[in-house]
Amino acid sequence: MTRETTQGEIATEKRAREERDRARRRQRRARAAAFGVVSVLVLGAAGYLLYQAFWKPNLPRMAGNVIDISADMGGFSRKEVRVKAGQPVTVRLRSLDNSHHTDGGGKHQWAVDELGVNIIAPAEGSSSRTFTPERPGTYTFYCDICCGGRANPTMSGRLVVVG
Repeated sequence: MTRETTQGEIATEKRAREERDRARRRQRRARAAAFGVVSVLVLGAAGYLLYQAFWKPNLPRMAGNVIDISADMGGFSRKEVRVKAGQPVTVRLRSLDNSHHTDGGGKHQWAVDELGVNIIAPAEGSSSRTFTPERPGTYTFYCDICCGGRANPTMSGRLVVVG
C-alpha cells in the first residue's frame, strides 16, 4: 500500500506541476499580448502626435502677386521680401503656432508701419492683405504680438520696394 500511495502522490504531484506550468505559460502569453497591445497603442499615439505637429496642409492658391510668409516662435520663414513699386502685392501670413502658446496665444503679426500694413494671423491659421507700395525703399516688417517686436532679430525682416 505504501508503494501505491507513493506512486499516487507522485502522479498527483506531477499533475499539479504540469498544471502550474500550463498556468505560467498562459500568464506569459497574456502578458506578451498585453505588452503588444500597449506598444501598438503608444506607437500609434506617438505617430498621430508627430503627424499633427509636423504636417501642415498647403494653402489654397490665390490670384495675383502673392507672397506667402510663415511665422512661428522661431521667426519668419522669409527675412527679406522684394516687390515692385506701384504694383499690388498680397502678403499671406500663416501662423504655425497653436493656441496653447502662453505668449500671444499662437497669433503672429506682419506689420510695416511706414506703409500702414498690419496683418494678424490666428493660431494655426492664415490671414492676408493686399496693398500697393508706392515709393521705392527698404522698410522693416515685424511681429509685435508676442515676439519682442523690432527688438527680436528673428521676428523682423526687410521689405525691399524697387522702382
